[in-house]
Formats: sequence, structure tokens, C-alpha cells
Amino acid sequence: MSHQSYAIVAVNTVAVTEHFHRLIEICVIRITNQMEVERFTSLLNPQMHIGTELTEVTGLDNETVQFEPVFREIAEEILRLLEGTILVSFSDLAYRVLRSEFKKIGYKFVHPTLYISKLINERFPEESMDLRGLSEHFSIPVNDLNRCDGMATWTAAWLDKLVLNSNQNENHAVEYYDRRMLYQQRERELNSLERKPGVYYFKDSNDAIIYVGKAVRLRDRVKSHFNSKLEREYTLCEETADIDFVYTGSNLIAELLESDEINLHHPKYNIAQKKPTAPFIIASKENKKGYLQLSIVRKDFPDSVNEVYYNRNSVAEKLMEVCKEYNLCPKFSGFHRIQGKCNHEKISDCPSACMGEEDPENYNARVKTALKFLESNLNNFAIKLKGRKEGEMGFVLVRDGVYAGFGFVGMNDQIASPEDFENYLVHKTHSYHTTRIIDTFIRKPQNKSKIIYLDSDVLV
Repeated sequence: MSHQSYAIVAVNTVAVTEHFHRLIEICVIRITNQMEVERFTSLLNPQMHIGTELTEVTGLDNETVQFEPVFREIAEEILRLLEGTILVSFSDLAYRVLRSEFKKIGYKFVHPTLYISKLINERFPEESMDLRGLSEHFSIPVNDLNRCDGMATWTAAWLDKLVLNSNQNENHAVEYYDRRMLYQQRERELNSLERKPGVYYFKDSNDAIIYVGKAVRLRDRVKSHFNSKLEREYTLCEETADIDFVYTGSNLIAELLESDEINLHHPKYNIAQKKPTAPFIIASKENKKGYLQLSIVRKDFPDSVNEVYYNRNSVAEKLMEVCKEYNLCPKFSGFHRIQGKCNHEKISDCPSACMGEEDPENYNARVKTALKFLESNLNNFAIKLKGRKEGEMGFVLVRDGVYAGFGFVGMNDQIASPEDFENYLVHKTHSYHTTRIIDTFIRKPQNKSKIIYLDSDVLV
């Protein structure tokens, strides 16, 4: 058995020139002792236009990624995942793009690499099939190769075939039989699940929760664990003694409940959302000349606001809005680092506080007004969703910008005031992850009609 660690990297990029690309999506799978131990997937804002040709292939467009993190925000996480590994990708594109992205933030990236395309050409020079045909010929599962998660999973299967188990083919038939028996033992239980949104729990023989997942179609997602060829999935299923589940009616409530349950139980096989992440906030500090300066920082505030703090782009967008509304200096708000007077493309009329042409007292008064606006501009709203059954409505409640929980209401139940939601509310904990989930949902144009602002006269 190989004890070398590998980091499988798959990327989607926007081509600036033939040799220069910007990342819009990345997936990293870390494999140690032939087992997947961690998987990280993220969309990225490339800070440039995405063409229609790329959108047609990947489904990713400018609107999809505009509020996603920029590379600088995930750079440390990428380095952590790659530490002590060999970087494995299909071609040299992933490595070249990573080197370029790290160079832009002032870091020289050098890493050992292994390219699957080169290994395929060396091992099977006589084969003239295309990659899908070659994969089918050697029983390599082909998922969605247009998105990074599917491409990384496919690359992991080739790594297993060409490197990790090249001398262990005699064990494959026995392993396949074991996996098939494991699935057949659960088949009746799995088929009893409905194809509805919900959260599922894998439990061990001591009734401890070892994995929590969510799905739009529970039956299909749970089955996929038992049908997977990944060693980590097989180990999880082998250790599972019982499966519990909860139908949620909607994917949004499923995502929120999954996040809460992972935070509560810390299941051993879950990777994402187990580590607390501090949100972004707008902070103020007086400089040496007596002017209040605003900046974007990360700090663990439990009452952080949904529309502001889930990533740097969204809080920057809010800060820019405040700068325009209250005529604040771009340089004193963190948007400029140039010498001399501001010359920002979005704020042409700088009050010249950065040049000392406006006295600190007048300027600081506007800054304080802007900060009061940020504190008071906290939305109270409910999100109306599909219920678990006919005649029922699901909802998610946000009070003063903070996630309060979710619940279900009968269609015949009267909701005449914001307080009436409390009678049906299942209280949950606000976190960075719930903030991001809700923020992503409410920013999608197709979901605007599902938002009920509780300060308005019309509720349901």
C-alpha cells in the first residue's frame, strides 16, 4: 500500500490569453493511504467577464460567480490541502493556473506534479479511443467532466488505476463483491426512501452519528454512497449500522438543517462546515490625523448580518454603497492605496478628506451616520418554501439580519403578524455557514418572490 499523499486538482478557467487563465472553479481531493480524507470545492470570482461559450459548457456565468470569493480568500486553504502531497491533475493546466494565481498575490508557488494524461499515453500507447471510451473500457466511472467535482472524481479513479493499485488488481474482484454485498444488505431500506428533499444521518453500532448529508432526492443521494468506488465511502458504509432521515420539503431547509447538525454533532466522516469560519465585518478606526477610516476585516461576530458578511465581495459591495450614499473618501474606506487625491472609477466626487481639505469633525460625523445606517439597516424577513406534504408551507425566519430558524405552517393557519411565525419556529443557531446559505439563496432572481418582508403590511 502507498503511503504517499496526493492532492487531485481540477479547475475551470477563463482564458485571458493562450497562456494566461483566471480561475472560476476549483476542486481539491486529498488522498492519503489510498483513502480520500478531504474534499474542497469552491466557485471563484475571476474579476473579469465570463464568455457565453464557457457558460454553455459549464453552466457558470457572471451572475453565478459575482459574489463568490476571489482567489486570495481561499489561497491559504489550497496551500493547506496541498502540503506534503504530489499535485495530480489531468494535464498541466491546473498547475500553471495555480502558479499564476499565487504569483498575483505575491507568492511563489512550486510543487511536485503528476499528470494523468502523460501516464495514460505511457501505459496505453496502442489505444486510440477517446477519453470517455478509454474510461469505459477500463471501468473508470465518468461523471460530469464539465464541472470540477466530477473531473476530480474521475481523475481520482485514474490515479487509483494507474498508480495506487497498479500491483493489486487481483484484489479488485473480491473488493467489488464485498461492496455489492454491502449494497444488497441495505437495498430494501434504501428503496424505502422517497425522492424528496431532506437530511440523512449515518449512525454506527453505538448509535453515534458518523455522517450527516442533505439531498434534493434522498433516495438517490444515499444510494450513491453505497455505489461509490471510493475507499472512504466504502469504509463509511461498512461502519454504518443504521440510517435515519428527515424530510424537509425544500433544499434550503435541508441545507440549513445539515449545517446545524454538523455543527452540533461533528460527525467523523464530514469534512465541510466542521471548522468555524469568521465572517467579514466593516470596522472603523481613527487614523493619526483624526479621521475615521473604514476597513473590511474578519472577526467572529455571532450576530453578523446576512447580506454583508458572507464573503469579501458582498461586504465590499455594501461598503461601496455606503461610500456613495454618505460621500465618504474611497481611500479612507479601503478602496484606494494610491498617493495623492482619490481617483476611483465608481466614486468621482471624493470629499478630499484624504488630502486634508475637509476637517475631521465634519467628515467623521458622516462616517458615524453611515455606521448607524449599517446597524439599523437589518432586514426582518421570512422565506416562503414548499412544505413536506400537501397543505403545508415551509419557512425560514431572519430577524434583524440574523438567522432564527425554520418551521412549517398549515395553509389554513393564520399568519397575521411577524410574531405568529414564532408559534411554528424551530429555533436554530446563526453561523457563518447559515449566513452563506441564506445569502446565496436570496440573491438568486428566481427566489425574490419567495421573500416576505416582515416590516410590510402583507405577510402571506
